[in-house]
Amino acid sequence: MWSPLATLLFTWAAIYTYAGVYFCMLHVRRPTHREYLAFGLLTFGLATWSAGAAVGSDAVDPSVVSAAIQVEYVGGFLTVVYFVDFSTLLVGREAPRMTRAAYVFGYVGLAATAGGFLLVPTVDFRGGLRGVTDYAEPIFTLPGAFLVGCGLGFAAWSVWTLARGRDEHPDLRVVVWAAAVAVGAAVHDAARRFFGDDGPYLLEHAALLPVLTVVWVLLRRFVHAADQLGERTDELRRSYSELRVVQEELVRKEQLAAVGELSAVIAHEVRNPLAIIKNAVSSLRRPSLRDTDRGVLLGILDEEVDRLNRLVRDLLAYARPVEPKGRAVDLTTIAREAIDKALTGHPAPDAIEVEIDAQGAMDLHGDPDLLRQALTNVADNAVQAMPDGGALKVVLRPRSGKVASVVLEFGDTGAGMDGLVRAKAMDPFFTTRPAGTGLGLAIVDRVVRNHGGEVSLESQPGEGTTVRITLPRERPSSVPPPPEALR
Repeated sequence: MWSPLATLLFTWAAIYTYAGVYFCMLHVRRPTHREYLAFGLLTFGLATWSAGAAVGSDAVDPSVVSAAIQVEYVGGFLTVVYFVDFSTLLVGREAPRMTRAAYVFGYVGLAATAGGFLLVPTVDFRGGLRGVTDYAEPIFTLPGAFLVGCGLGFAAWSVWTLARGRDEHPDLRVVVWAAAVAVGAAVHDAARRFFGDDGPYLLEHAALLPVLTVVWVLLRRFVHAADQLGERTDELRRSYSELRVVQEELVRKEQLAAVGELSAVIAHEVRNPLAIIKNAVSSLRRPSLRDTDRGVLLGILDEEVDRLNRLVRDLLAYARPVEPKGRAVDLTTIAREAIDKALTGHPAPDAIEVEIDAQGAMDLHGDPDLLRQALTNVADNAVQAMPDGGALKVVLRPRSGKVASVVLEFGDTGAGMDGLVRAKAMDPFFTTRPAGTGLGLAIVDRVVRNHGGEVSLESQPGEGTTVRITLPRERPSSVPPPPEALR
């Protein structure tokens, strides 16, 4: 059966252990707050000290008493080390050199304790708390006394560090006084051990004061941080709502600006054919018009109507929302179909030599109709760049990496493009062909991007043009996921 003193000391050890577990768990929850971990380890050191004192207070075997005292000082060295680390973290004034010195001191102290260099027995004993006769109370060796003195110095420095932070952290004032009381108790116990006096020891009791005050401070800060986090979350939620409103307004303004720009371009593109059609109709109304001239004017009307039809068709294709409906497709087959369709519009399709180099299976997840439309526009541009014939080489190859993809290249031997034309080639309504609408590559870029891919151009004057399209095998969602709910 334990004595009242041993029971009390084991109670303190249980309290210190509980505090250590609790604050280590808080550190797991908030790893950036290292002071929680340092304080948890500090209380584990105090728990070890108190448990050793509890065992030693009831022991009657001298070897058990010596072992219990060694356990006490193992806990004491750990307490000092983490007290230095904790005090600097608590006030926000890190001292790397002092902290490293404290850790070195702790390793030396633990090694000295484990090696039996810390204590030696005395030659006589006066009874005291244990009531044991013929027992030699251990006292410090000179190296042991030096180590304990260094430990007390580190502890005093930590109290001074806490005292320096009182102005910035007013809640530390009570901690400073409680820690000073505990350090005074440690000095008292060290003096008794040095002189071999078996009187009452105080540290294991007095340490409860700074532990309780620090627990109060840390929990108060934790609750305050949680309140601040809640306030910041509310502010962030309000800011997000305001940002969404502003973003929607910005999108509307950008849409209006785009509509205005698009209207101006369309007006320009439509006005010229309409003027030509009007002039042709006016000429057709002349009674003296010859049949040959009538045929020419009717051809002009047909040509301009086709031009307006192409413009409307491409404009609808460009303006229509692109929402790919994904399914498994064979990109090689789609590329062949696009080339065949482009060749039907060429005056001399046999003059163009087509080579398709497909390296392995080129299946991917995408919308076949949209991809066919995009590749047809690319092939049509390549074919029209070679009016007198040439070579069109299409290369398809897989690409590995974080995202498995397929690279598709259309290379022609046409006139090529200079730097200025190449830079604007994918801009809407930019074209160098008299009958072009300037929406072909813009549609290609839009379709490819909505499939999660990208388009690039390589071209030099007189050396032809290469259009490179990269498409992921698994198409990501074209609609971004909603923002994570704020908590």
